[in-house]
Amino acid sequence: MTPIPVVLVGAGNRGRYVYGAYALRNPERMRVVALAEPLEERRRATAAEHGLTPDRVFADWRELLAARSDARVAVIATGDTEHVEPALAALANGLHVLLEKPMALDAADCLRVVAAAERERRILQISHVLRYMDFYARVQAIAASGALGALQMLDLREHVSYWHMAHSYVRGKFRNREVAAPFILAKSCHDLDLMAWLAASPSLQVSSFGGLGTYVSERAPENAPERCSARCPVQATCAWDAERFYLSPEESVARHWPWSDLSSDPSREARRRALAVSPYGRCVYRCDNDVMDHQVVSVAFENGLIGTLGVHGCASEERRTVRISGTRGELRGIMQTGLIEVSRHGSPELETIRITASPFGHARGDRGLLDHFCDVVARDALDEVRASGRVALESHLLGFASERARIEGRVVDMTAYRAEVARSAEQ
Repeated sequence: MTPIPVVLVGAGNRGRYVYGAYALRNPERMRVVALAEPLEERRRATAAEHGLTPDRVFADWRELLAARSDARVAVIATGDTEHVEPALAALANGLHVLLEKPMALDAADCLRVVAAAERERRILQISHVLRYMDFYARVQAIAASGALGALQMLDLREHVSYWHMAHSYVRGKFRNREVAAPFILAKSCHDLDLMAWLAASPSLQVSSFGGLGTYVSERAPENAPERCSARCPVQATCAWDAERFYLSPEESVARHWPWSDLSSDPSREARRRALAVSPYGRCVYRCDNDVMDHQVVSVAFENGLIGTLGVHGCASEERRTVRISGTRGELRGIMQTGLIEVSRHGSPELETIRITASPFGHARGDRGLLDHFCDVVARDALDEVRASGRVALESHLLGFASERARIEGRVVDMTAYRAEVARSAEQ
């Protein structure tokens, strides 16, 4: 196929190391023809990787779009707070868009972006990579086949490891509502999307409970300093010691996420300098985080299914699990191991399915999404996008409604909520 020319807006972890890296590994499918990135070091390194001349490299996405390159696609991998404007501008410029999730920090803006894509007749692909994993594709196929009977209960769990929670949601760039979406969207938008996909039915009601109970100042050890250092009396035994976590890996490891968030230079000395001044060097109990570190969401669907999602940030290891109960059987699965078990009422036999799983690239979900995206763009197949903006809108609405339910301590009626969001989007 002829490679699809794309402009890359944002060259951070996802922009450079997922989308940019895909183009480098698959030059016959995708080619980066221009770049916008505000940080000079990232901008220079990413431009060099793609052989971009200075006239195709910009600090601001507005300059990039004004330059009118030969691109057909804008890949928008900016921070959570900077998705809406470049997405709307790219669509208005006639580009198809691959947009990182969440689409926006409020529901009305999500709807505005979706409406713009539909108005311009452009593909809007949201980065819901779990839909493109072999594991969840098999789970969805079993659930939709009728093998379990009429679905009654759907339970999803996301166990976020203690180090991941500390890095991204306590010290890092998703730590509070001024810089990121609510935790249930910033971390679990994928899982809400899975819930909507597996339920295959409109949601009717949403409730939620959550709290911030681990990463708070009240839990700080006595005499613990503001930043992790030898002055901390519990440094040697603290699971969240920043110096041990960020400085221990060799350079070959530290050039990858999460260490690349600290410093693009993987040398231990560069990491040490960055740790002394960056938010990543702070004590996890003394940060400016305000997002939840544990939350439960319950959803009632039109077809009678009840779905629950539980997410917490104090797990020993990363793990996503799924359990689906129907009138004729049950499915249980663990994403990280690729194990799916299916039992059927009245039968002693347990069907075991093993999906080959990789710890990298969302178990090939990143590759699956990009292969699919390149294919639908090449054919202008707007109606074949599996995680389109319109499809992904449901998970975003579930996330925002969950936050309202949690904050206000009530059940949110989704029909009324959708109507409210539609009115707000028109203003």
